[in-house]
Formats: sequence, structure tokens, C-alpha cells
Amino acid sequence: MTGADREERSRARTRHLVASLEAETARWTEATGPGEPLEKHHSQVACLVRLLRTCLRDLDGLPDRELTEPVLDLHHVWDFFRGKLVLRCLPQYRDFLETADELAWACYQPAPAAAGTGPGVPPLVFLNRAEVPFAVGRGHDYRELLPGAVRTRSGEAAAGTLPFPIIGVPWHQTEHLPGLLTVAHEVGHHVEDDCGLGLALRARVRGSGLPSERQRLWEDWVTEVFADVCACLACGPAYLDTLSDALAELPPLAFGGYPPKELRLRACRSVFEPAAPGAGERPGEPSGEQGPSDEAAVVVRALTADGYAELGGRTLPSVLTCAEAWEPEVAAGRLLAGMPSGTADARASLASAAAAFARDPAGYDAMGVGRRVVREVLDHRPKGPRAATPAPEAADRRATAAGHLLAGLLTRTGSSAG
Repeated sequence: MTGADREERSRARTRHLVASLEAETARWTEATGPGEPLEKHHSQVACLVRLLRTCLRDLDGLPDRELTEPVLDLHHVWDFFRGKLVLRCLPQYRDFLETADELAWACYQPAPAAAGTGPGVPPLVFLNRAEVPFAVGRGHDYRELLPGAVRTRSGEAAAGTLPFPIIGVPWHQTEHLPGLLTVAHEVGHHVEDDCGLGLALRARVRGSGLPSERQRLWEDWVTEVFADVCACLACGPAYLDTLSDALAELPPLAFGGYPPKELRLRACRSVFEPAAPGAGERPGEPSGEQGPSDEAAVVVRALTADGYAELGGRTLPSVLTCAEAWEPEVAAGRLLAGMPSGTADARASLASAAAAFARDPAGYDAMGVGRRVVREVLDHRPKGPRAATPAPEAADRRATAAGHLLAGLLTRTGSSAG
């Protein structure tokens, strides 16, 4: 019996390899249509599909012998995102992840709206083996998060530009809903990145009146302090309780870009202190009793008191504060009594769950507060995708540009691993 030669079979396998990626993008696009299971992720999947299809078109002219390795690397990069979306189809993880997505969106979307940039592509929350939550911003390198090594050196470079922001949450948090408030801190990093606030934050530290040697320290810390301030504004004092519990298990010294934990908690407490007489009702402005030696309060005031040009001239509290989350005690009492929280905002609902846990952990468990609040958050979700449909032109342009960049990296001369 005669058959096709090896070269012909090789060409057919390569066509099938490309076709499998094209078929996947079609299936995932369908899964995010109106009323479909992943409708809320339409903008994220649309971004990925445009990126992948742009890249495939650019690769199309390659000879078959040069096409296989880049397409295999493209499959590997796509797998990074596919795995995170697939978990949302599994009942044991779906509700937790969708609740985390709702919190991230509620904390995130007011900032780009104030900046006038539109909703864009929101952060994607996923479960990860890391011990603590973390954020990776749009355009950042995510090679170390890939599930395995890519096949080529250029494939490694291709994983150097994340198309939209992501937030990793430890697997163990799925059974401890109050810990989900730490997602609001990670969203703060994405607010800084996507609204271009980095230079403004450092300028505010320099203008705070602190001695120059202390300014340098706080400039190093300001990114983390800003993220904590964002979380406090969005989730209220329950975030401070959650952070305090988390920090209690860490060593007392600072690590990475964080201030020592006592200063970090002091900064958070400063967000909730009353304004000085005559200063207006602006969260975060320290009271007249505080002196300049209280560095954390001084820095928080510098970050919150005045408007940002990057946010349309608005102050951070006016953009990010969720008033319901600032007074969670009544809702927490309702939850512990077996009643609904009475809140409709994901930030307030999750803050009330955390407040109920802080007040009475045993009662929290006995009354199934975590499970009930997850149901509340999901029941109050508005219908439709989270971001604009069709995607804003800027998001389309970024995804197309990323696809061209990806194709260029994957076809770089001399890129095979060796």
C-alpha cells in the first residue's frame, strides 16, 4: 500500500496545528456571546482573539518547515489564558472567581471612567500557587507565570507583553471570602498603571513636606501605599481588618517595596480619620491633631487631598470611595442574623462579609455567611459584558499591535532553543 510521503504528512500536520488554534478562537468567541457562560469576559477574549488572529495572519507566509515551532509557542502562550478562563466553567471554582471578578471590576472601572479613557479591558482574576495575591500589569512580562517552558527563545520574548491586567489569588483563599478584599489592593496597582499615575504619586511625596531623606524612602514605598489607599477607599475599614490579620503572620521587617507593617497599617488608618475643621469632607485628610512627624498620615494626605489631572481633575476619594463599604456594621449584623446584607454593590457586600467575620468568626461559619454573600454578589450582577462591546478602538489597536509584535518575536532569526 502506497501513501503520502513524510513531507506531505508534515505539511498536513502543520495545517491542522494552525487550524486548531483558529477553531479555538472561534469557540471561545462564541462562549462570550450574549447570554453565554463567559459573557462577562467578552472584552478579554476579544482582545486575545484579535492578538492571536493577527499573529497567525503574519505567520501565514512562512514555509511549513518554519511555521511549526512558532505556532506551537503561540499555543503555549494561549494556554496561559485558556486555563484561567476554563476554571470559570467548573462549578467548584466558578462562583468564587466570578465574585472576585465582580470585586475587581467594581474597584477598577471608576478610575478609567474618570480619566476619560473608557472601561478598556478589565483585570482578570485567577487562582495561583503563590502564597499571597499579586498583580501583573498590562504590557508587563509574564514568562515566569507560564505553566512550562516555551519551545524557543523568541517564544520566551513573546510572553513579555501582557495584553491586559491580571490578578493572582492563592488557591487556599477560595474557602476564606474575607481574604478576597486583598484583590482591591492589587486593583490599585492596575489603577496606577492604566491611568498613568506613577510620576504623579512620586511628585506628591516630594511635595509632602517630609525631610528629603524620608521622601526617598516613601517614594520607594508609594506604589504599595497607594494600592492600600485604593483598597481602603473601595472596601472601607474591613480592608484594614483583613490586612491587619494578614500582616500579623508576616515577620516585622519590611520586604520588597512595602513599608514596615506598622507604617503600612498606620497609612490605612489615616484614610479613615476625620478631616480637620473647615477642611471639607475628604476621606484621607489628617485631623488637625496630627503633626508632621506622622509620616504615614502626611503621605496619605498628599495622595488624597487634591485632584489628579490624570483622573479628570478629581480626587482619589471622590473617584474610588464606596460609601456603603465605609459603614459595614449594620450589614454585617444582618448577615450574622441569617438575613441578606441589604447591599447591592460587590465592594459593600464583601466588606460586610469581612466585617461579620471580624466580629464573630464562629457565627460567620455557622450562618454560612461566605456562601450567602457570594450568591448575593452574583445575583446583583448587571447583565451583559463588563466592558464596552464592541471593544473600544484603542483596545483593538493595542491587541492588533501586540499580535504583530508577537509574530515578529516568534519569527526572529536564530530564535530556536539550543
